[in-house]
Amino acid sequence: MIVYLGIYASLCLASIAVPRQYSTFLLLIAGTFLIWFMGFRYEVGCDYYGYVNRWENFTPLTNLSGIFIQSEIGFALLIGSVRAFGLGYTWLNVSASIILVFCYIAFARKHRYGPLILALLFPVIITQLGMSGLRQAIAGGFLMLAFNAIMFRQKGWAAVWILIGMQFHTSAVVFLPLALLAGREVNTIRLTAALAVVGPVAAIFLADRMDVYNDRYIAQIYGTQSSGGAIFRYALIALPVPFFVWYRKQVSDKFPDVYPMLKLMAIMIVSLAPLVVFSSIALHRFNYYVMPGSILLCVYVGTVIFKKTYTGQLLALLMYGVYSLVWLLTSQHAHACYLPYQNTWLM
Repeated sequence: MIVYLGIYASLCLASIAVPRQYSTFLLLIAGTFLIWFMGFRYEVGCDYYGYVNRWENFTPLTNLSGIFIQSEIGFALLIGSVRAFGLGYTWLNVSASIILVFCYIAFARKHRYGPLILALLFPVIITQLGMSGLRQAIAGGFLMLAFNAIMFRQKGWAAVWILIGMQFHTSAVVFLPLALLAGREVNTIRLTAALAVVGPVAAIFLADRMDVYNDRYIAQIYGTQSSGGAIFRYALIALPVPFFVWYRKQVSDKFPDVYPMLKLMAIMIVSLAPLVVFSSIALHRFNYYVMPGSILLCVYVGTVIFKKTYTGQLLALLMYGVYSLVWLLTSQHAHACYLPYQNTWLM
């Protein structure tokens, strides 16, 4: 447990203590370490052996046309590429970690408080997702790049990143309507219109998965499933939303370029509320996609609430630190899949 808390504390301290002009250098150093920490892990992460099984049962494609009949060709290409170089399973994790860290750094450095954002990504997005569910983690990484594109009003790039993300986890395509909102004032009418225009396209992409999602999340033919942790994570994600609503004028005045994106993030977070009752398993999945937006809300809203910027930053870091501590102490998944931490370099 001390390993995860120690790394988080180090990222927190560096994000506050290192001057802003050195933030890019700090992100590169932290990113290099995270590639090593995530990529060379051994038997760490609840999906570790699930991906070992995928690796061992991977069937190499014999022709180019076979690539395009798969629903998640990105991950198949990733496995195939690693195997083509004659590398072992660990290098699949390393390769995935390189992609993830690139996305995390690209997402963070577009904002004024990049190292702080990277630190806040560590307890959940990096540890609980990036070190476990590789496919969704990579899809979420590309979704972060789409968020950047939306912030800079780049509709085309937003759509491209989302479509690339869905090649690793099909569920990412549900965010495709957001690409139409790049550069526009976000409101309920425009969001509804975007869903109406692009929603059918997303439905087509998801068609071959709808039966799976219906069986898993609605009919629950595999047995009744729930995720208590998802509800706690949603509470963590939703916490900054009311503060954003209350201080929205100050946020808009101080950060006019980022405000439309923050507003969109708040709407997305609120829209997940029905899943608390409807399906906590579905909520568990979508929490990870919207949490980077919640982290942005924490960072930017915290800077306008308090006269001293670092006060809001410390509170955000403390909030995620307390969550991480409680999770490590109480979660069965944490004890079964993450403790103790093991690394192939240290064995």
